[in-house]
Amino acid sequence: MKLFTCGPVQMYPSTTIVRSKGFIHFRTNEYGDLVNKTLKRLSNLLGNNNDNSLIYIAASGTASMEATIENCVTKEDKVLVINGGGFGKRFCELLDYHNKSFDSVNINWNETLAEKHLKPFENKGFTMLFVNLHETTSGQLYDIQLLSDFAKKNNMMFVVDAISTFLCDDYNMDKYGIDLTIISSQKGLCCSPGMSLVSFSQRMIDKINNNQLAASKYFDFKDYLINIPRGQTPYTPPVLVMYEIEDMLNIIDTEGGKEARLKTIEEKCRYFREKIKSIGLKIPTYPLSNMLTPVLFEDVNAYDVIQVLKDKYRIYVNPCGGELATKLLRVSHIGNTTIADIDDLVEKIQKSVNIVREEN
Repeated sequence: MKLFTCGPVQMYPSTTIVRSKGFIHFRTNEYGDLVNKTLKRLSNLLGNNNDNSLIYIAASGTASMEATIENCVTKEDKVLVINGGGFGKRFCELLDYHNKSFDSVNINWNETLAEKHLKPFENKGFTMLFVNLHETTSGQLYDIQLLSDFAKKNNMMFVVDAISTFLCDDYNMDKYGIDLTIISSQKGLCCSPGMSLVSFSQRMIDKINNNQLAASKYFDFKDYLINIPRGQTPYTPPVLVMYEIEDMLNIIDTEGGKEARLKTIEEKCRYFREKIKSIGLKIPTYPLSNMLTPVLFEDVNAYDVIQVLKDKYRIYVNPCGGELATKLLRVSHIGNTTIADIDDLVEKIQKSVNIVREEN
């Protein structure tokens, strides 16, 4: 079996055996030290040099999206959301659920976000900009410099869901003036699902501390920020995922660090795209993340191809939902996969397409 999915991904051998090695009880100084060292390394990779500004939660990325809205969006705020797919829509749904004031920049899945989309929202009193930087449902990678400049020009706090961007594409909180970043364990970090992390600028921490109590006690960021200097959380943490993250950070260091990791992913991404075009398939023309490639199908059903890959060859790729279910499949370039694996994948995609054509 081989995973070319967006998360969970094909994990590295040393990471998969971490759970069998034993672990320290989490309410100890030793575990707290492990957490502090690991989160410091992650903060450096995120480009956030603010001490004790990264917290972690035993919950999915969506939970941290919702917690961000509960803790960081006040009744005085007016949020603007970039909505170009399922995860932009999720931000809108969560804001609506919590009765927060917001509007959205709505773009079609195959439409490139550009300055013209943002102009109508200039100087309209928006205080926060929310974006899922890599809209994973379509594969589009939004222009982070464009969004950063827009947020600064309009004096907005900049909130980024970087769950499928971190350790896949260029990302740096200080460089782009990002006030809050959400990541999770099962994407670029190549670990098991179960942990999401939130990194804050100092001005976002100040805002949180000046706000009233969060709507949810479990997700009260103030409580997490109070506990994190000791490497602790208010409630039981996903202990074994923290050990997996430590192992992955060691792997990244051994490879040569963040830039070497990004280069490897980019090389796998380029190689796959060249190979998939060589067999006559297409990819969209909008800007794409190195994390995944959406493959367009015009004369066969993409979902049928996915099923053949799974059932006949035990290869897993990501389907799409809604209107894209029959048009796109998505192939991830993160995780423990090689050029040889990609060659095998492309061969099996071609065979699967032929099988679907013959059946129809």
